Amino acid sequence: MIIDSTGMKKIEADAGLSVRALMEKAGTKAAEAVRKECDGHETILILCGKGNNGGDGFVMARHLRDMHVCVCAVDGPSKTIEAADAFSMLDASLVLEAADVYEAIAKADIIIDCIYGFGFHGSLKPEMRKLFKAVADSHARIFSIDINSGAEADDTTADSDAIPSEITYALDCYKPFHMYRKEHHLFEKTELLSLDLPHPSESPFRQMNEDLFFKSFPKRRDDAYKGTYGGCTLIGGSYGMAGALSLNILGARTIGASYIHAVTPEEVYGIAASRALTPVFHPFTEGNWQDVVSHTIANARSIAYGSGCTNMPHKKDILDLVLQSAPCPVVLDAEAIRLLQHDYYTLRFVKEPVILTPHIGEFSALINKPVCYIKDHRIALTRDFAKRYGCIVVLKGANTTVASPSGEIYINQSGCNALAQAGSGDLLTGMIAACLTQTADVYGAVCMAVWLHGFLAEEGAKGHACQNFDLSLFPSLADAFFYRHNY
Repeated sequence: MIIDSTGMKKIEADAGLSVRALMEKAGTKAAEAVRKECDGHETILILCGKGNNGGDGFVMARHLRDMHVCVCAVDGPSKTIEAADAFSMLDASLVLEAADVYEAIAKADIIIDCIYGFGFHGSLKPEMRKLFKAVADSHARIFSIDINSGAEADDTTADSDAIPSEITYALDCYKPFHMYRKEHHLFEKTELLSLDLPHPSESPFRQMNEDLFFKSFPKRRDDAYKGTYGGCTLIGGSYGMAGALSLNILGARTIGASYIHAVTPEEVYGIAASRALTPVFHPFTEGNWQDVVSHTIANARSIAYGSGCTNMPHKKDILDLVLQSAPCPVVLDAEAIRLLQHDYYTLRFVKEPVILTPHIGEFSALINKPVCYIKDHRIALTRDFAKRYGCIVVLKGANTTVASPSGEIYINQSGCNALAQAGSGDLLTGMIAACLTQTADVYGAVCMAVWLHGFLAEEGAKGHACQNFDLSLFPSLADAFFYRHNY
């Protein structure tokens, strides 16, 4: 389960255990996990803060006392009774004076970070910054307990000198911090240590994997025909940007959309049609754009608009027409998002679900916040926008974040740097539009498409170089994936 710090506090409060008992559980499980990483000859240094995370470290030291271990309270005396009690149970021979900590860091083979837990906020004090830099520069293997010290649990916010680790041991539940490894790079891997606490049946953080994908993705019925799941309508492309529409189509084909309608300016039609055989194309001109768009969207099951539309004539009028007349969910990408920058309040009046798919620069322009600020507050900002304007926000990135109007959050774990190229977002837009034709759960469909987009890139990277990965491989990669599951 993924839970934020508020939810974790509630889990602990509802567990029926004292803080001391919880500390004993956490410290014992963490000590067992670290022991598995040791051969028994290493010099182990446990760095403890003055909160309960430090108390976990004192418990660890007691359980590892048969090894070459010492423990240092690096931030002053414990401020909680429970942590102070745990410290009092240590043999004096295990306790290192703070004045000697730098020498110990230089000699340690393993450093265990128990300084700050999920309650940390803000920036480091100068003396702690110096210490953290010494830890990061040491030759030791570093293990962090629950949260890397200097990072915050509930988002991607972290001090620039937060302690990096080889392994971070998440206590009982993953926190949002653990889901953003590709963004903050603070640990190489994370390992969940169950404390056997009772969990709530639901979490606001949705998860997705291969099994969960197929729980929601329907198999075609024996009597299915091309219109069973309705039409997927893609409006995109313009002079100089025909490839964006082609990639939308490629994404829809990746999902297996059975009926694709492509609406595009007449000058793009020949280029896009030469790349795809199965879509029905609806080219429009200066004189008939309104009739063509209106007619095509009238019976759509899903609509995507915006990819490659920079030079599309009447692009703002088309956006207004789509938002006012769509009978189904609408995915807005690229240029459509830019067109919303000065009047996104109109989203509140759209009757059907709207999905925005900005990258971080587009989201920065949309909400008028600096990119650096968004990087540290992805969850808070996407959740707030989604709630305020009643839309789904897909903030693309190494760990794409998907926020729903009801407050749900999905932090995607799939994907690799094969997707770090122009066009991968256009591909995703087509995949989302096609997935929306497969299930009535709009938010679920978006999460499924985001996950599959990353997963197929990982599959492709097993046999192809990420450096020049060919996005046209996606339909064949999806074919192998669906075949494996008897679809």
